Amino acid sequence: MLNYTYDSKELTTLTSEARESLSINNPDADFTEFAAGVIYQRLKNDIMRYRVYGPYWWALKDVLRKYNYNVGPQTDESITAIYKGSNDAETIVAADLFYLEMSSKTLVTNNSWDLKANKEPYVLYDEDMETRRSITDMID
Repeated sequence: MLNYTYDSKELTTLTSEARESLSINNPDADFTEFAAGVIYQRLKNDIMRYRVYGPYWWALKDVLRKYNYNVGPQTDESITAIYKGSNDAETIVAADLFYLEMSSKTLVTNNSWDLKANKEPYVLYDEDMETRRSITDMID
């Protein structure tokens, strides 16, 4: 998986399974809102964990902003267009799949991703995240 994208049918199935799993223990929970909260908690533990979401970070950040999480306005629309699901729930599932896979393969300090063969690596740098010690620090 050089460009790190997921098959849309597989992503739809995995998202449906994740929703069902959550509904067993939290039948009234909104999946996207709940998952966004889990991701925000990860970032509270270590703001630099945003890097592990790699190219999915920008689309995930858009979802976090919708739930009023303090992640800042910076974005990368061209990367977001490629690395997102067909809806917010699928975006979260794709980003989390990537995060879980990369957590065991890369260091948190990694911010370079080979998205295309024979091209320069994509360097993820979000000033909104890099300039703060904690996700709870306010953005100017």
